[in-house]
Amino acid sequence: MLLKNRIWYNLFLAFSVVCYSVGLYAWSGFSTESLHGNFLKANGQGFLIAMAYFAIKDRTFVTASWLHRLHYLAPLALYLEAYQAALPFLWFWSLLFVQLILAVSYQWGIAWRKIPVLKNLLIAVMWFVQLNLIPALDGASNLLYFPFFLFYLALSIQGDIEDIAADAGQIKTLASLLGKENASYLVIFLLTLFSFLMGLPWVWIMVALIVIQREFKVPKGGYDSLLFLLGLYFLLR
Repeated sequence: MLLKNRIWYNLFLAFSVVCYSVGLYAWSGFSTESLHGNFLKANGQGFLIAMAYFAIKDRTFVTASWLHRLHYLAPLALYLEAYQAALPFLWFWSLLFVQLILAVSYQWGIAWRKIPVLKNLLIAVMWFVQLNLIPALDGASNLLYFPFFLFYLALSIQGDIEDIAADAGQIKTLASLLGKENASYLVIFLLTLFSFLMGLPWVWIMVALIVIQREFKVPKGGYDSLLFLLGLYFLLR
């Protein structure tokens, strides 16, 4: 059942990131490619991020046979196909390599997930690199905008808030050090600052988030659905 829930969560995350990525391209006004090309990139980013989270969280990845591990290559192949125009450039492979090192050292070696502030900062950096920096270097230069980093940082801290009980006695996170209430205030502050800098109708977006949380069985409290809501807003604005 736990594995089934994790698969459902990662599919939901992939869907949310795809919608958010398509919305980001619309927000940036990136029109040098067809909508079809941007949609392929959004799908590549969504399923690559979902695969990375599943590989990091799923303990069976460590003990799986090499044949089973090949399943993890499918999202990577989709991603590389979508970004085939960037394949000849060193910056593209360098950024992917740095993210791979960070992902591998998440629980092993440096195990930076155990370092409270560093964990949240690095997760936000990885999201910013994947969803903003790489697309910006690929042509959507408007996406290189710092407020998006605040958004990813808020989501990272919120994820730790939802995992406080599971992390108790194992690792200390920024959320556990601040306490659930104080950490929640920090998340709201970061989201509000992000909305102010972006000129977003934050009240209506938060109302939509509350409705989603109450009416649907969204995993992990539903804050990742903010990705879906923002993507939808960027597309329809």
